[in-house]
Amino acid sequence: MKNVITGVSSIRIHELDEIVPDLSMKTQTFRFVCDLERLAVAAVELVLKEAGITIPVGKDTVGIYFGVDDAIEDIKNEYLRNIIQEGLLGASPLLFPFTSPNALAAQAAIVCDIRGESIVMPCRGSMKNIAAYADECVSKGWMVMAIAGGILSTKENAVEDRVNYEARFYMIERPESARERGAHTYEKETEPFV
Repeated sequence: MKNVITGVSSIRIHELDEIVPDLSMKTQTFRFVCDLERLAVAAVELVLKEAGITIPVGKDTVGIYFGVDDAIEDIKNEYLRNIIQEGLLGASPLLFPFTSPNALAAQAAIVCDIRGESIVMPCRGSMKNIAAYADECVSKGWMVMAIAGGILSTKENAVEDRVNYEARFYMIERPESARERGAHTYEKETEPFV
């Protein structure tokens, strides 16, 4: 039987301040280091909320499958720029962990208490491979539910060299799991990450 999508979230980084009131108190009061971290956590929480899953999740049956494109490179560049400008004093111990590709997925898992697998995969403008892998993990019974998505970066204005970040996530689960919870399911035509 084909898996279903029970939650969708899509947030652009400049929309974060508008979304904060819709987030749990835990997320609102969490001490974030960078905006990409806030974006990832907010998008994961919103997809859980839409799927009818309360925060904290607290179960090892929900996994997160996170795609990373060039967005993480901007964190690395900021870290390096600080070192170049300030020497060793610019080497921020707070920012350094976010130079790792799995840091954003780990923060989302920590804040939302997602105890299942946390897989990070590279992507270049499309997250179809991530969605396919998450779907396979649910189909094979490795996870009951899978949050699949990530953060994509796009140039908004080539002249100003300004980058926009968008987090997109989908909750994928078996139809019987969705029925048990009374979750809304998206139509079969909904194609993740097109």
